[in-house]
Amino acid sequence: YTVTAVSPNNSCPSVNFTATIFINLVTPSVLTGDTTICSGGNPLAFILTSASMGSGNTTYQWQSSTTSAVAGFSNIAGAGTTSATYDPPAGVSITTYYRVITTSILNGVSCFVYSNVLTVIVNTVSAGSLSQTQTICSPGNPNPFTIIAGASGAGTLSYQWQSSTTSPAAGFTNIAGETNSTYDPPAGLTVTTYYQVISTSILNNIPCTAISNTLTVTVTAAPFVQNFV
Repeated sequence: YTVTAVSPNNSCPSVNFTATIFINLVTPSVLTGDTTICSGGNPLAFILTSASMGSGNTTYQWQSSTTSAVAGFSNIAGAGTTSATYDPPAGVSITTYYRVITTSILNGVSCFVYSNVLTVIVNTVSAGSLSQTQTICSPGNPNPFTIIAGASGAGTLSYQWQSSTTSPAAGFTNIAGETNSTYDPPAGLTVTTYYQVISTSILNNIPCTAISNTLTVTVTAAPFVQNFV
């Protein structure tokens, strides 16, 4: 803007005064890549698809919220940099929302804008728990197994029963065709066998799994009966 000062009757030379208003137009960053991970997983690093632009010096501050995509945001410690990328640490166990604040400082005046929100969806899977262990005689027929505390997950659930004759902590292999929430072992069991079930939840094409406790079927020798004539 320019203003001209003129004295009465033009008795003095006119004087021009100029004032400049600088507009620091800061554009928001654009985040893409909403992702789904398993509980405790490690999201991929966030990269700005379209970085902010401003007339001054630009810095970034990443924020997160576990409340919602519109509230509860707070600064992430150590994530205030001049870098337009952020790599979240591993171990994310709850769905979390992220955004970045871009600040542009021009002539000592700070202007800032918020990006859109990026969501990391966490699929927490529970395998449930199996009913009590059993003891049978050899060869015997165990009672059917049922998941007494139901498996859960945010996606579509499926099951795979496994068995081991080695130990309750190793040697498990899939039981062919046993993919329901219940399992009825066949008769004729002659050796102590351990069972567990793997629950899988698929959300946004990402499978997450959890393993149940171990159920033991102890097989004992049938009692010896002596016939006397």
